[in-house]
Amino acid sequence: MTKISPFHQVHQTLGAAFEEFNGWHLPRDFGSPQTEQNAILNHCAAVDLSNFGRISVKGDWQPLLDKAGIRPSVPLAEGRWCWAAQNGQSHLRIGKIGSELLILTLPGRDTALFARLRQIAADLNPPPAVLDLSDSTGMLGLYGPNAFRSAARIVPFELEDLQPEGLMKISLFLFNLFVLRGSWLDSDGLELLCPASAGTLAAGSIAKAGQKYNIIPAGMTAFRELLAQKNLL
Repeated sequence: MTKISPFHQVHQTLGAAFEEFNGWHLPRDFGSPQTEQNAILNHCAAVDLSNFGRISVKGDWQPLLDKAGIRPSVPLAEGRWCWAAQNGQSHLRIGKIGSELLILTLPGRDTALFARLRQIAADLNPPPAVLDLSDSTGMLGLYGPNAFRSAARIVPFELEDLQPEGLMKISLFLFNLFVLRGSWLDSDGLELLCPASAGTLAAGSIAKAGQKYNIIPAGMTAFRELLAQKNLL
């Protein structure tokens, strides 16, 4: 069954043409893939990242990573994310907040990884809690050289202390949100992971401010081409 993005209603309002990507019903484009790609590269674009995997691990996570063959590119630091590989092959991103890890995967790779982590966790004592967030959350990216500056003007929380490759978890209007600075394209940007129930509110706020701050909605056609150039597809 095709999954519907928490931001779907806002995409419709903005005139998206839809297609299935990795089991998700997502915008193919908003009329001009070339314009959308240009915004990602040169200014600011909003991209629905809901088909990317999101896994939370709470507890003693180091034995879990070791047994799963997951190797961060640098030692994990509080309030930071970094790239990681699984058995030298898969591209992952891992962030640390207290005793919780947020693991981000490329589209279509979260199900197998989640099952493997749950299997390993069951044999550990005490077992860390492994939770698949992919279906219960949405993830929205603001990508481009002006993305962080634009986001700081829109979001109802302070971003001035969030450095590149920074990660924070905040509570807002009774919702828990992850906020990451950076992108899957290894360039600056801001990524917001929110509960699915807050998707329309989050995407709607960005869409409303889009014209004022020149934020272009971008679909998967433009984004996937850039991912392919980074050898991530």
